[in-house]
Amino acid sequence: MKTFLDNFGLCMFVNLVFFSLSLFGQIERLHYIDDFILLDSARYEITYKLEKVVNIEKTDDKETDIQKLLIGRNLSKYFSYLLFQNDSVCTIIEKQGRDMPSEPRGAENYEVFKNYQTGKQSILERVDGTFFRYEEDKLFFNWVIQSDRKMIMTYLCQKVSTEFRGRKYEAWFTTSIPIPEGPYKFGGLPGLILELMDDQQHFVFTCIGIKTHTPPLPIKNRNWPYTKTTRKKFHEFLESKHRNPTAYYKSRGVTFATKIDGKIVFNPNNYYLPYNPIELE
Repeated sequence: MKTFLDNFGLCMFVNLVFFSLSLFGQIERLHYIDDFILLDSARYEITYKLEKVVNIEKTDDKETDIQKLLIGRNLSKYFSYLLFQNDSVCTIIEKQGRDMPSEPRGAENYEVFKNYQTGKQSILERVDGTFFRYEEDKLFFNWVIQSDRKMIMTYLCQKVSTEFRGRKYEAWFTTSIPIPEGPYKFGGLPGLILELMDDQQHFVFTCIGIKTHTPPLPIKNRNWPYTKTTRKKFHEFLESKHRNPTAYYKSRGVTFATKIDGKIVFNPNNYYLPYNPIELE
């Protein structure tokens, strides 16, 4: 049981979570990377660092993710590179019968695909071994151009601001790279977004690398069994899970436990997990 917790329990929650080992397969499945569909080829690879606040009561305790934006002719893909690396390692060592590594702290579970031809975007998310998928129409941001300018890396950037689903943002883009893309779901400017943050600095995206590829990189979609949903239903599901984790895990036949005042409490009442989503609305 100790090994099981070291490998999986601590990586899934801010506080300690225990699962029955016999029920492990109901919660977590191996995420193979070698079963995929080829969607496009990426000419550009943009790397961002995301610094985020998970618990609004502990704003100094930030988690970090490294994320990639792959830009092709027909679509783009945005995903956690830390999680991809973890999946890659899991794919190899599971076949060797070795213990799985824990998911890296701070890694986001979403993948954002923007289809330039249809104007739609698909968002894929995984939660405890279940894969969800929902679609949105192309987003149009009401960017307000500011006069401020600064250098990011070697690029002259201009400041803009906008509001998006309950948060106010400022961003810096460069026309030196005339691609209307950016981190997460953001874009629609006459140049690539190199920096973006909300006004509380709960989510700070910073570009740390830009590469062009010849030949281009493959853009893949993992061939996983996705549950179709809507953005509204998915976020209601996530909020419910964090608001009452005991009920959520009971519904899956799993015992939930955490430390309260230094003591381990199983299936605690009136307990919640920190929840600070990037989209508040």
